Amino acid sequence: MQQDRSRQIIWVLAGIATLLVAVFVVLATYTFTRDRDRGADAAPVTVTVTSSPAEVPAPQPAPVTPPPVTTQPEPTGSTPYEGGPCFESEARSFGTAADGTSLVCNYMGADGGFRWVQHADNDGSVHNLGEPCDPAVDKVAQDPSGKAIMCGGQFWVDGP
Repeated sequence: MQQDRSRQIIWVLAGIATLLVAVFVVLATYTFTRDRDRGADAAPVTVTVTSSPAEVPAPQPAPVTPPPVTTQPEPTGSTPYEGGPCFESEARSFGTAADGTSLVCNYMGADGGFRWVQHADNDGSVHNLGEPCDPAVDKVAQDPSGKAIMCGGQFWVDGP
């Protein structure tokens, strides 16, 4: 009886093995046939991805308007008098005091600032900075923009 039982188990295992082999053959055949049917003629697959909800742009902040700038108007000129203050924008400019004295706005250093001062005789000639001059004859002239220059050694320099 035991022999009959062993034979039954062997036949059951053989049946299962045969079934597994058959399933394997079917799957292998399907896989190879499916790939062969696609062949080299098959067009490549193109995939396009789109988002379905419309994208909403981020809200832009409202432009900020700066407050109006309130500045004092730029002074246009000072009153020339000897030793009187003048503006930096007037540096090297000629002026005439009420008594007729010819003055020039000159920087007097950090402690003195810009002041109206007397100058040597202005011959009214026009020269460029760096051009040669004769200190025995030339004293004060003006550059092409009308600013005071002086003969400093052998060349016209800004000043006085």
